[in-house]
Amino acid sequence: MATAEITRQAVVPDLDLDGIDSVLGLHVGTVNTLFVTRLEKYLDPLQVTPKQVAILWLVNANPGVKQTDLSRFFQIERPTVHQFVRQLIKNGFLVNEPSKLDRRAGGLWITDAGKDVLTQSRAAIAHHEEIMTSSLTARERSELYRILMKLYLLAPAKE
Repeated sequence: MATAEITRQAVVPDLDLDGIDSVLGLHVGTVNTLFVTRLEKYLDPLQVTPKQVAILWLVNANPGVKQTDLSRFFQIERPTVHQFVRQLIKNGFLVNEPSKLDRRAGGLWITDAGKDVLTQSRAAIAHHEEIMTSSLTARERSELYRILMKLYLLAPAKE
């Protein structure tokens, strides 16, 4: 059975796309926007953003983790991570305590309130991802994940 080509032209049939439909980054960015903005609606009542949940998730699994490690994982600047962490601390979801070995370095720990929010957020994320990927087979989801990880891991280093 032949599969019809899937393009954005069907969304806006009267708009001349002039080849922009072949730009992979456009599609990756649009799908990211769809995932993030729709997930934000689930997370708003919990007073966290998707990135803040990811930070809670990693701090929960890695008590005492440094913000520099989070910055490397997300491939974003340390001041940006600091803004997310500052809000999580303000909301009572994280604490930042100095290292006992090096007073200049601090580590992050999740609070009980943070653990509660993380538990609820994980459930919201699972539900959201099921909805967003319901048109994919298990094999397609696996392949999408594999391709995204390959792009992430093999991307050129930040300049």
